Amino acid sequence: MDGVEIVLRIEEAFAIEISANEAAAVRTVGALYELVLSKLETAPSLRPARAFFRLRRAIVSCLGRPRSTIGPTTKLAHLLPRPTRVAAWRSLAEVTGLAFPPLRHPRWVRDTIRVLTGAAGLATLMALIAWSRPDGLFWIPVLVTACFAGALAMAGLYRVTGFLAWELPMRTVGELAAQLTGLNRDEFGEAGELLSRQDVWQRLVAIFCEQLGLRWEEIQPEARIVENLGVEWP
Repeated sequence: MDGVEIVLRIEEAFAIEISANEAAAVRTVGALYELVLSKLETAPSLRPARAFFRLRRAIVSCLGRPRSTIGPTTKLAHLLPRPTRVAAWRSLAEVTGLAFPPLRHPRWVRDTIRVLTGAAGLATLMALIAWSRPDGLFWIPVLVTACFAGALAMAGLYRVTGFLAWELPMRTVGELAAQLTGLNRDEFGEAGELLSRQDVWQRLVAIFCEQLGLRWEEIQPEARIVENLGVEWP
């Protein structure tokens, strides 16, 4: 069993960063537990961090990128080149199980839609004026109808040109993680969540049990990760 996957699960669960050197120095489950506790003392569990680690795990899985090359400041454009961006964006959403922001239309498409929307609203307004010749308060429904026609035209144009939406809505992995936090508030618990030592141990044991298919009582602090649990540890 690849220990990298376990490390990724731990980082995501506790919103902490475990370096390759720190992981390599760990020999037992108890030592790993103490490492996690030390990280939590200086790095409180925050929702944006949890979103980042889940996103990074998906990037490693879907895009085959080395974990060490993905940080909050990593440019999304480098990870998601335009020819494969739409498919990769969809894959990341599926693997993370999170609601993703939609990709944007290019600037020239957005400008064209705005022009056409204005033209549709203006045409509707002129037609209504010619037909009803409004006066006084009768201008209100005419203007409301013209605005509604423009909004309807904009929605329709964005829908019809959906295949042109390939532009990234943010620049970096960290910015995407922050937006995912807002779009998926129920997924990451409360900001600044405090965990007891027992909570940390139970979560850690649960990760080992899920990843290795072991029983709860088999995961003891003195258990050696490589020799006793058969994990190919980093």
